[in-house]
Amino acid sequence: QRAKTSATANAVTAGMGDDSTAALPAESGGGLAVEVSRTATATALAHEAFLRFSQNAMAGMGQALALQARLLEHGAGDSPTPAGRVAAEAASTSEPPAVRYDRDMCMEFAVGSAAKVLGPEFAALDSYPVRVRLPDEPLMLVDRILTVEGVKGSMTSGSVVTEHDVLPEAWYLDGNRAPVCIAVEAGQGDLFLCSYLGIDLAVKGRRSYRLLDATVTFHRHLPQPHETVRYDIRIDRFVRQDETYLFFFRFEGTIDGQPVLTMADGCAGFFTEKETAESGGIVETADETAPPPGTKPADWRELVPMHIESYDQGQLDALRDGDLAGCFGAAFSHLGLSDPLRIPGGRMRLVDRVVQLEPDGGRYGLGMIRAEADIRGDEWFLTCHFVDDMVMPGTLMYECCTHTLRIFLLRMGWVTERGCTSFGAATVRERDSVCYEPVVGVSSKLRCRGPVTPKTQVVTYEVHIKEIGYRPEPYAIADALMYADGHKIVKFTDMSIQMTGASREQIEATWSATREAHGFESVGLPVDGEPVSPEAKPAIFDNSRILAFAVGKPSQAFGEPYRVFDSERRIARLPGPPYKFLDRITEVHAQAWRLEPGGWIEAQYDVPPDAWYFRANRQPSMPFAVILEIALQPCGWLAAYLGSALRSDKDMSFRNLGGTAVLHEEIFADAGTLTTRVRINKVSEAGGMLIESFDMQIWRAGRIVYDGETSFGFFSQAALAQQIGIRDAADRRYMPSQAELRRGKPISLERVAPLQPGESFRAATVRERNASAPGPAAAMPTGALLMLDEIDVFVPDGGPKGLGFIRGVTNVDPDAWFFKAHFYQDPVVPGSLGLESFLQLLKLVALERWGEQLRDTHRFCPILVGPEHRWVYRGQVIPRNRRVEVEAVVTELREGPVPTVTGHGFLKVDGLAIYEMHHFGIALHPIDSPTDRD
Repeated sequence: QRAKTSATANAVTAGMGDDSTAALPAESGGGLAVEVSRTATATALAHEAFLRFSQNAMAGMGQALALQARLLEHGAGDSPTPAGRVAAEAASTSEPPAVRYDRDMCMEFAVGSAAKVLGPEFAALDSYPVRVRLPDEPLMLVDRILTVEGVKGSMTSGSVVTEHDVLPEAWYLDGNRAPVCIAVEAGQGDLFLCSYLGIDLAVKGRRSYRLLDATVTFHRHLPQPHETVRYDIRIDRFVRQDETYLFFFRFEGTIDGQPVLTMADGCAGFFTEKETAESGGIVETADETAPPPGTKPADWRELVPMHIESYDQGQLDALRDGDLAGCFGAAFSHLGLSDPLRIPGGRMRLVDRVVQLEPDGGRYGLGMIRAEADIRGDEWFLTCHFVDDMVMPGTLMYECCTHTLRIFLLRMGWVTERGCTSFGAATVRERDSVCYEPVVGVSSKLRCRGPVTPKTQVVTYEVHIKEIGYRPEPYAIADALMYADGHKIVKFTDMSIQMTGASREQIEATWSATREAHGFESVGLPVDGEPVSPEAKPAIFDNSRILAFAVGKPSQAFGEPYRVFDSERRIARLPGPPYKFLDRITEVHAQAWRLEPGGWIEAQYDVPPDAWYFRANRQPSMPFAVILEIALQPCGWLAAYLGSALRSDKDMSFRNLGGTAVLHEEIFADAGTLTTRVRINKVSEAGGMLIESFDMQIWRAGRIVYDGETSFGFFSQAALAQQIGIRDAADRRYMPSQAELRRGKPISLERVAPLQPGESFRAATVRERNASAPGPAAAMPTGALLMLDEIDVFVPDGGPKGLGFIRGVTNVDPDAWFFKAHFYQDPVVPGSLGLESFLQLLKLVALERWGEQLRDTHRFCPILVGPEHRWVYRGQVIPRNRRVEVEAVVTELREGPVPTVTGHGFLKVDGLAIYEMHHFGIALHPIDSPTDRD
């Protein structure tokens, strides 16, 4: 009882003060009052917890929802259902069951007179500005009402049995099935029943119907043409608290007496427009925002590499037409599918664009996708639902989220023909088609705390995958959130989907056949069957042309098309010295000025043995920030070569959005020539922005030392000025308690020379020379690379796992050396240096834990070599910013000969979280190890 009420209390949108059962009026039913009094002891703790929550909440919906939590605990009983009697009567005779109200009468109730349907005692309803209705066409899905039980106007329990015929020409069919939204929405008879029982006579047109909660479970495949779904719908009780009314309902849908779906724990309420507007939306608990990792098979194999991507309206229209390559790029261009799976169109065109797809993102680490749709106010689902109270159906909100999930699964490579008959070696079953259905037996929960109305401008669907695999059908389970103009209004938990009619073997065979038929791996970077040469190669574009692009005239780098950027306009540049780590372009396999996926280049960088960054790092190996820049800078060159800057008449800035990569080896001062290969694999234009994704590899001595994927965006200054940061960082960032902060301590940092990249020890002042005396083997960087001014708090046993929490701060210096280098005419702190500041936090954690014993015998590895690391950027640090905070929670500590510390964290600028770092780490490596190269 306490757990259920607490969960509901956290989700409520408002509170009305005292949730006393004494406030229930007599009309709420004496039986209910007896029930509540009998459970008073059991609910006392929950009641107290909710009161604490309600103290600062608004009046209205909240108290009613808290009451709901108590009532649901008692259940609704197991009395015989009217549908059971109807079925028994039909079975005992060849005659069809009698019809109480036919479709014409149901349509009259939807758009006409309530009195004509319910009788003259309901005539007042026809004068109200709003009343409960069934939807208008095309969403009026009650074809007939067979029975109604209950006393008219009594505000007590009752039931209704309705039917819906799935016709062969039905507009909503998807994969020859009635989709989930239709199968559930067709149980809309509760609308008719609650009015029949008197709710409109009670609220008198001053309050509108809003669905709040429901749990839906499917028990077989979705309805198909020529099937009739019968819905046995029961309202168990009405509850009134002051002026707020709730009712609790449930239904069972059957076909030929066999269960298809059940809806349990249904709750709807009646609220004023003001109460709805001030509801506060979905409030999530700490457990909901920081859940455990997701689940996928141990033998999971990636079908096609994925990247952080976005898709515009044109790309999604291509996907609706079955053009997978037109949406997802060249990797999908040779699959040989004549009629592939896709997302629906027509009235079910519910997604306008995908603004972000993160293959390893989301709350469960298995992927996140965020899509949007614009609301004009005249959409069919508003004008029909309802004619006097336009609001988007909750069932259609669910469908929007499933379409968004389907886009993710298609991009992941779960593609096949819509008509398919191969399903593994054990059993072969023929199907009409491959289709998407919910997973049988998985209960999906809805919490709705706000509407989408004609006043809404943009709706956002955000899906977090929590489980994925094969059963043998490919399936996924996800949680989804829906936003209206940025406000979190709906949450779906355990939304499930499976590809009925498909199998793992069939999907993997599609990709294998593609690779064999075309003689190449459809994704990734070409290596021509041989390792990349470790030697320096002749330049196609030499250092002088690269410098011209970085700090000179772009036309001298690329030619006449970029002459406009020599003086009249500003172009996105490469970094200049001392942060330029690109010497020449040695291969180009792309067409200039033609921005399309597939092209790749080869670049080289000659590592100077005495480079400033080795001295500044005070370690023998290359700093991670430099490694990352060596991989990223050729991406910027390729983007320019393809003519990206000419896609807009506005001056655009080039910003990294994030990536995922693996460091296979450290890079030392004797590295010689490093060869970087990058391929552009995705181009997306939407909302005045240009997003490009790349694969990247760094080679040394014939081996890959660093590889991964990344994405960049071209943004206008206006777009950058409106940065909103990591959208859900507030929900996921770890916030130390006051007790932790009291246990914490500051750590002082010493800034030693050299303080600038080009500064020598001779140029330093006497004080600086003294400060730069030889330090321990595990030393922090010098001032030229140290990105932190101070550590304001370190809690050794802090963080969610009790392994440590640390926060560093720095004041933004507009004269810092990196602003001059990165970029010319567009100064911004390199994101790679932001990641370096995070690694410096982890170095300090390692020194605090092991430094006393190991600082003279061990050195720092730049990152924990081997595991995949990931970074996300959603903002920038520019000279006019004031303060940067970097925080890390320690996620893993390992003792042993090579101690390691791994963490996750965020970087904030002036209070806004703009960077996120996943699975970065530091190792302390013995300096006398045979593998050490110092």
